[in-house]
Amino acid sequence: MKQPIIGISPRYAFYKETNRHFLQVNTDYIDQIVNRNAIPLILVPGPNLLNSLKMCDGILEIGGDDIDPKYYGETNDLGLSKGIDEETDLIDKEIIEYAIINKLPVLGICRGIQCIAAFLGGKLTQDIETDKLDHPAVDKKHYVERIAVANLSKLLPEKFLVNTFHHQAVKTVPEGFIATYKNADVIEAIEHKTLPIVAVQWHPERYYTKESEIIFDYFLEKVNEYRENNN
Repeated sequence: MKQPIIGISPRYAFYKETNRHFLQVNTDYIDQIVNRNAIPLILVPGPNLLNSLKMCDGILEIGGDDIDPKYYGETNDLGLSKGIDEETDLIDKEIIEYAIINKLPVLGICRGIQCIAAFLGGKLTQDIETDKLDHPAVDKKHYVERIAVANLSKLLPEKFLVNTFHHQAVKTVPEGFIATYKNADVIEAIEHKTLPIVAVQWHPERYYTKESEIIFDYFLEKVNEYRENNN
């Protein structure tokens, strides 16, 4: 069987010192794909994006800065959303919409879960502290607890430890999705009811545990199924 191809949405960076722009993907994401005998494909914006997406058997939506709140019906008048980049938002929106239409497996991580929610009709909390939600501080570990059983969540423990690197969160899930894990007031994981789309708020690629392995193995299982059924 040929190796499956997983498209990765890159993140933009501008370095003032050299006046240069970069597309970046943390190697932790790459390692999880390569270690499972799949090929990572960086989805570069531009006229060839659609052709690149057509090559993919799955999509990995990775972490990054905040999404423009206009996509979920709010403004950024208070400056709560940080690091907004319109081009990044547009490419992520196009990727997610393509995945939905073509029923591609998707794994969303951190910003990835927020992209899935925001671009498909859900809403986000712009700042957890400002909204006074009960949630641990950034760069701390905390437990998540299962609130619904779905295809991935049934493979995971009812309660387990994760990391946290976010100040925003999913407030309401889009139509067709269910929230599967929470920590106090904050939704930590969602799954689509019928499509192979799952997303988590934490970073399983950074804090690699038994649960992280289950998440990536599940994603690659769905990717391989998609490749077998569509090639």
